Amino acid sequence: MDAQQYARWTAPLRARPALVRALTTTNKALTYLGYAAYPLLLVLVALSGDWVLFARVALGPGLGFALLTLVRKTVNKPRPYEALDIEPLIHKSTVGKSFPSRHAYSIFAIAGAWLLFCPPVGAALLVAGLFMAVVRVLGGVHYPVDVLAGTLCGLICGLI
Repeated sequence: MDAQQYARWTAPLRARPALVRALTTTNKALTYLGYAAYPLLLVLVALSGDWVLFARVALGPGLGFALLTLVRKTVNKPRPYEALDIEPLIHKSTVGKSFPSRHAYSIFAIAGAWLLFCPPVGAALLVAGLFMAVVRVLGGVHYPVDVLAGTLCGLICGLI
């Protein structure tokens, strides 16, 4: 992705301020969805008494998140709004740590864990994850490869 490509992708949104607000609202809503879905999953699995599954849904995404955070700090890839001459639609002050996307990782890891417990909820979260990936790229805070890497890592760790 370069600045011209980003401008082409976001031109329809920029032409309608309501769409920019919808993008930023969607970003927040999907983030909060993850904040709610993961603890709910842990509670429901604990109540089911399946302690093997509980260990899987607690440790897989959690350890993966810690490892992903270390990778981000090591790679420390600049974000699109730092490296390109663009005005992002999602305003952040974070410097670096673009690769891989923890937002994409988190929602896909949570979706993968839900797939093990309740496949319909997991499938719905996979769809939400696709929206999250697109929103993070259109928002100018991640490159497509950042969200792709976060997505793949999240699915692997969520399904472990």
